[in-house]
Amino acid sequence: MSAAVDQFCDRLLDRLNTMQCRRETIKAYVEGRSEALKKVLQGWLDEARTKLQAQEDWGERTEARLTAMAQQKTAETKEAVNEWKAKRDTGKLETRADRAEAYAADAIDYAVSTIDQAGEAVLDAVVGRIDADAAREPAPAKTGGVNVSQWHP
Repeated sequence: MSAAVDQFCDRLLDRLNTMQCRRETIKAYVEGRSEALKKVLQGWLDEARTKLQAQEDWGERTEARLTAMAQQKTAETKEAVNEWKAKRDTGKLETRADRAEAYAADAIDYAVSTIDQAGEAVLDAVVGRIDADAAREPAPAKTGGVNVSQWHP
């Protein structure tokens, strides 16, 4: 594989490691219900939304390139490729290899973007659940600085 594909694979691994860290933080919040962790999660969610908005056009362009490349690949029959090999047509074989590497790089980039979208969806779900759980908890009623929820009739 080319250096570009290796670089994209490294970026994919970085994204997966980040998601693992966030999963552990989410688990810690669920177990401890820390307000500080909730703020961290909300910050991550805001950051993810901003990043996804910036990537929206890029994702559409990448998807279109992937579709075009897949159609090109389908157009190249096995017979044609075998003929290029037999004739040692390095120009056509190099072009085919370059396109295949570009397709792989775009596919990996697209997968990373999809992982980012999934991460944003998970964060949104967790923050939504936190808000729903908080709404179910009784609000402390205070009268004159005294917590009346501690009174018994």
